[in-house]
Amino acid sequence: MSARGKTIPLHRLKESTDQGFQVEKVNIGSPAVDKVAMMETHRDDHYIFLLHETGRSRVMIDFSNYTIKDREILIILPGQVHRYLSSEKGTSGWFVALDVGMMPEMFRTVLEEPLLVQGPLRPKEEALHPVLQTLELMHGIICRQPAGGYDRQVIYGLLHVFVALMTALYSERSQGKADTALRPRLITQEFRKMLSQRYKELKSPAGYAAELNLSLSYLNEVVKATTGSAVSYWIHQEIVLEAKRLLYHSTSSVKEIAHQLGYEDHAYFSRMFSKEAGQTPGAFRRHYRE
Repeated sequence: MSARGKTIPLHRLKESTDQGFQVEKVNIGSPAVDKVAMMETHRDDHYIFLLHETGRSRVMIDFSNYTIKDREILIILPGQVHRYLSSEKGTSGWFVALDVGMMPEMFRTVLEEPLLVQGPLRPKEEALHPVLQTLELMHGIICRQPAGGYDRQVIYGLLHVFVALMTALYSERSQGKADTALRPRLITQEFRKMLSQRYKELKSPAGYAAELNLSLSYLNEVVKATTGSAVSYWIHQEIVLEAKRLLYHSTSSVKEIAHQLGYEDHAYFSRMFSKEAGQTPGAFRRHYRE
């Protein structure tokens, strides 16, 4: 078992670059892949886009293992706990890291929806082609020496194109998953976004309804129609997921974790966790560490 500390390691993009992005063409044996392969389980404060051209890799994200095959894309959102597991020989593709501040709000609404970006996406070849063209063009400019005076602005423009293309691909997945009206979808996305940011302080469905200037009954109605579950379910799921991350990846006690998640009464937290997860926090920790 790898060493664990009180908190899950957080990797900040600014520790690797001062430009707010990284675009790398990778293959098995390249320094970039070797660096990622050696990382412990961690979070990032930025977006990661993995695009495979050939071969396949396995990645763990929040207790789920995913296999990325050739011509597939996987997004890792800021804050998700993840780890590289393995890649087969001959695997190659692209690694793109992007600072949250460089992600336009209109794209974040789509790409920060966990139900939408969960698991690899296999776009149609005609939709993938412009993505690969954009990456090749960006990479060529980044590697150009000497750099031109306007190169950085060109790269920023191409990053915007890249993210727009990715958002379009995932937006199509959304349309395929649910043919719901636009307003309920937007309300649900806004609720989920607020939840991911404020679940430690805001725990009641009524609190979210008030923040969104909606009645609780209407918020519940649209969230349930869009996702199949009520507001309270998603609040508990967000809290339990973070609790699972901390139980497995840190050495904090159950009482300490409860306090980190905004609960003064750790006994109440334990009861809520047990109800939602089907086992006590201690049992979950023992089971996954065996």
